[in-house]
Amino acid sequence: MMMDSQLLNLTRDDFLNSGWKNIISSCESKNCHEYSRVFRRQAKQAEETGKVKEQKIFELLAAVTSTVLGRRESMEEVFLDSFQHITDEQTDFLSAIAPDISDPELQARIADLLWSIKRNYRMAQLAIPAYLKSATELEDPEKRNLCFYRIERAYQLALSITYQIEAVISHIETVLDRYNGEDPLWLSAKLMRLLQKDKDRVDDPEKYSALAEKAAMRSETTHQWDIAREYWEITAKWHRMKSDREKELTASMSAAETYVKEAEGIVKQNPPSYLRSSHCLEKAIEAFRSIRGTKEEKISVNARSEEVHKLLIEYQEHSQQELILISVPCDFDVSKLIKFCQECVRGKEFLDALFSLAVIPIPNKVSELRQEVLNNSQEYIGLALFREVIINEMGKTIARQPSSLLSKNSDESEKAIDFQMNRQASFKQIHFADPCISVARKQIYLEHPVRISDFFPLVLNNPFVPRGRELLFAKGLYAGLTGDFFTSTHILIPQIENSVRYLLQKNGHIASGYDDRGIQNEHNLNSTLYRPEITEIFDEDTLFDLKNLLVEHSGSNLRNLMAHGLIDDTEFNSNPIMLYLWWVVLRLCYIPILKYQKAVEQSDPWVKFSGMFQDDPQFDEFVEEMEDYRRKIDDEAADREIISEENPSA
Repeated sequence: MMMDSQLLNLTRDDFLNSGWKNIISSCESKNCHEYSRVFRRQAKQAEETGKVKEQKIFELLAAVTSTVLGRRESMEEVFLDSFQHITDEQTDFLSAIAPDISDPELQARIADLLWSIKRNYRMAQLAIPAYLKSATELEDPEKRNLCFYRIERAYQLALSITYQIEAVISHIETVLDRYNGEDPLWLSAKLMRLLQKDKDRVDDPEKYSALAEKAAMRSETTHQWDIAREYWEITAKWHRMKSDREKELTASMSAAETYVKEAEGIVKQNPPSYLRSSHCLEKAIEAFRSIRGTKEEKISVNARSEEVHKLLIEYQEHSQQELILISVPCDFDVSKLIKFCQECVRGKEFLDALFSLAVIPIPNKVSELRQEVLNNSQEYIGLALFREVIINEMGKTIARQPSSLLSKNSDESEKAIDFQMNRQASFKQIHFADPCISVARKQIYLEHPVRISDFFPLVLNNPFVPRGRELLFAKGLYAGLTGDFFTSTHILIPQIENSVRYLLQKNGHIASGYDDRGIQNEHNLNSTLYRPEITEIFDEDTLFDLKNLLVEHSGSNLRNLMAHGLIDDTEFNSNPIMLYLWWVVLRLCYIPILKYQKAVEQSDPWVKFSGMFQDDPQFDEFVEEMEDYRRKIDDEAADREIISEENPSA
């Protein structure tokens, strides 16, 4: 964050006489986000009236209060990133005024910043009680974030410096006692999760298990299934902490059942959505399978899982009716397409917005790609006669078309067709990512102050996410949503590789090798995606898209490029294929992937959309653009092939 380094030797008295208290008192909500807005306004007024000292003070305070608490997991990282250029003069001024600030929100922010960037222990001590006081002032069960994030930060600081830990825990317990399991939203759940991080400091798990169970049952009566599920899982953990196996099992079963109840509720809506219901039932099955228990206990759990599995198959049959055909040509206007993509996610709850983005089908359908290549070979004779060569930015040949499309050898001809299909597919992946995925991602991030933990409801009990990998997936998805494709790409590609092995193993196949030295090596994507049994897991179009994206040398080949360190800073920052990778993982986490889920198998990637958009008033206006957008991409691909036949090394 850029700040003026000139403070004109400002003193503590200059601050006390600046009228800062009156400015803060004018704020309707006592939080830093609101403070930053009014401080900026006051700085501008001071500049216009020639009050230079007040201007500098308010500019500094506006900068200090501008960062949003809770937007990222580590507040210290936020401070270090945002205040890289803060001067010693500025930090000395902040250190001088911090003890005299009577507003706990502003005091906590300044003290926390000084602890984070200067490791001023006294400031950390000052920040902890200030955060708790601010949390009390901002406490509102309908807006749990403002209150909770301050308690959470106080707890983090207390643990960091081993100071006032018991005071923070006492504050948490007081809040929990006050709501007594009747919290309408998430505040009590979040606070219980904080307490559960250190079970040795909790005196009475039995008391809190009763509160959590009460809150879970209350949430079920209001059909708040995600909240109820969270409380049931918290209840199970409280019982685990006091070694009550029977009650833990009951609570875990209740948590899994919330997915079933949610699915049944969705199909009763008008109109019903069997696609979304199927997603819920898949998570229910995974939740049942992950429940710990003895052999006898697992028998009853597995029996219930099989019942839900039968219901899942029934819902999947119905879900095919939610897919509709789009095929209305018109003049292409990318601005309308961008607007349509924004409207798909605008104004929705976070997970619903992600779902709306995920259900847009992949841009590559094998049968259509093949036909496009054959059509192009007839229209552009050079494409059929010559073999294309792909050269990277270092001038090295990285892929070579094995033969011409007109080869008399049918095997060689098929290889040439596959080569061109991969070239077309990778081109479409990039153009699908930008603008389609890009504008929707930015709209979601604009509307939601997302944290890594916000992805947990998606990745927990997810058939694509192995147990113990939830945090990795959550971090990768979070990084991609925030535009950090350095992180998302490095996290998600290895997790895709592991998940493919995991799914093969779940289907009864061995996903590792055994060499002559007795060493067992795990198979990577260059092997697993070409195993014949992989077709039991992925449909034809999804499998082709994964191969092209990750391992085909004539495609995007992203897995191999990253594994060998062949992607530079510019590529990570600018290549839309990184965004496409993020979207593919999001899709695999949302869309049923097992082959028996026919709705996905039979959907047309470019001309079908989920029925959830059928009644959207924007739909008829913008949906026509999709087919013409596709044609535009095909035309550009053809132009690229003309260039290729004129200059095979291009």
